[in-house]
Parts: sequence; structure tokens; C-alpha cells
Amino acid sequence: MPRLRPRIELLLIVAGVSQLPAQGRDVDLRLGRWYQGNQSTSYELRTDAPFGGVFSQGLTAQVLIHDSLGRHRAFYGAGWQLHAWRRRSTFGPYALAGIALGMSTDTTSQELAALWTVGAGMEWRPIASFAIGVETVYRLQDIGPRGFWRATSRSRDGIAAAAGVSLTIGRSVDRRWPSPRRPERPPLAVPGRIAGNAADVVHTALAALGTPYVWGGTAANGFDCSGLVQWAYGQHGIRLPRMSRDQARSGTEVTPLIEALQPGDVLLFAAQPGGGITHVGMYVGEQTFIHSSNTGVKLSRLEAQDSEGAWWVARWVGARRIVQ
Repeated sequence: MPRLRPRIELLLIVAGVSQLPAQGRDVDLRLGRWYQGNQSTSYELRTDAPFGGVFSQGLTAQVLIHDSLGRHRAFYGAGWQLHAWRRRSTFGPYALAGIALGMSTDTTSQELAALWTVGAGMEWRPIASFAIGVETVYRLQDIGPRGFWRATSRSRDGIAAAAGVSLTIGRSVDRRWPSPRRPERPPLAVPGRIAGNAADVVHTALAALGTPYVWGGTAANGFDCSGLVQWAYGQHGIRLPRMSRDQARSGTEVTPLIEALQPGDVLLFAAQPGGGITHVGMYVGEQTFIHSSNTGVKLSRLEAQDSEGAWWVARWVGARRIVQ
């Protein structure tokens, strides 16, 4: 029976996290080791979705197993983690903190416990839907929970390290778009005259200015970037695909030059040079476009002389004309 325990416990964690809402978010699998006298193998499965600004958050399920000299010790729990600066670039660091509540078992006892975690990681994301990474954290197992700040002599703590993979389940695009630097100019105003065959579509999109950003949002209570474009065209009977990468193949190609654009053209952006399309907007006119960023539906400049505009110009890779 002892040999079967690790397999049974790993199945329990997989079964538990299968109930967590994973559509449209990352699912992370981590395998690690807890050191400094604890010598436990750790298994962790968690979700991660945008939370606001530089933060993302998700549910987590954790199992820690210690088998040594006939002694079996384990922790089974589920909880919540907060991440900062994840998925801001192809390769980069992030911070994390979290708590899991569960059962601490020993050879002769079973007690309620909390597992507190704080640390940092490094992640490489070669494509939008897949990443590999490593983490180093300080971990405190708070038996008969009293709080991270009220640890007792029975609490087990130490440094832990883990490595793992991250897969995007559901929609793998329209992630939080990094906030550019604050513009140097006054807030943008809607161009005085919007002309062209798609003018009505542009006016519909402009009516959504100020609507909050909602990951996966496609209605008036919130939009992500491709959701706003799909919704604006849909109000005029024109059906567009849901995802940015598919909208990048809709309509006809337009040369990515300001003088070639017309109001209503869909602007395509890539977070990394040579990378896939990760953000879309709609050209309004006068070097201005509307899009849903992580601060909501807003106007931005597409102008190299402007600090924010230069940020977008550097990531602008194409345009598509939906209405001829």
C-alpha cells in the first residue's frame, strides 16, 4: 500500500483541479521539492487569469508528500494565488504569493493546516499558449492555522523550488496588453469628421468608449480587444471571427501605412517582433484608433512622435479592410 500512496495522491489533485474553471485561462502544472528538513515532493496544479493591472490570479490545488524511513507525511489542500508581472514578455520574472487550506497528515495524526507561499519565478513563453518556468519560494505549513505572522514551533517552513509547464485552455489570445507609458499629450478627442463606407461601424465602436475591459467580453458590459471589433461590426450585420488571430485573416490586406488606412480598418499588433497577433484595434481617422486595453475601451494615437503612439507604432504589423 505505501507504494500506491503517491499515485493515489497525485490522482486526487488532478481530479480536484479538474473541477476548477479553466476556460480562457492558463493551467499550470508544477513539480518541486521542499527543502530545509521538510524534504517533501510537491505537486501543484493551478489556474491563472488576468486580475487587473500587472496582476493575475487563480485557484490552486497542492499535494506535498514526505516518505522517509517508514514515515509518511503529507499535505492536501486547495487555495488561491496572486501573481504579478506574469506574461508581460516572452521571457521574464514574476512574483507570487498565495495560501492553501487543507489537511496535514502524519503517521498518527490528521489536522487542519494552511500552506502559505511567497516567492518569485522566471518564465519563458515561446508561443502565446505555452510556457515553461521555474520558481523559488518560501513556504510555511501552518498546522492548526494561526496565521503566517503567528507561526509556532509546530509550523514547518523552508525554501522550495519547482519547475513546470503552463498551457492556455480556451481562448489563447486577447491577454492583458502591457500598459504603455503615460501619454505626454492631453487626452485624445474623437475626430471631427469620420467618413468612408465603415463610418457607421466606427461610430458604433466609439459609443463603447469607457466600457471596462473584460477578458473574453463581447457585449456592452465589457470587451476584450477582438470582442470590441467583433461587436461593432456585428451591430451592422457583418460577422467577424471571435479571436484576434482569425480577424487577422478577415477582409482584405491593407498596407500598414497611415496614408493607406481608412476608418473602420482593423489594426493588427504583435507583442514581440515576428510573433503572432495578440491585439487588435479599429482605425478611427487622424492617426487615431479605438481599442479595448487593460484599462477599458479607449482612443490611442498611432503616431511615432507621441510617447504612447510610438509604443503602438513599434508593435503595429498589419491592417485588414472589412468593408470595401
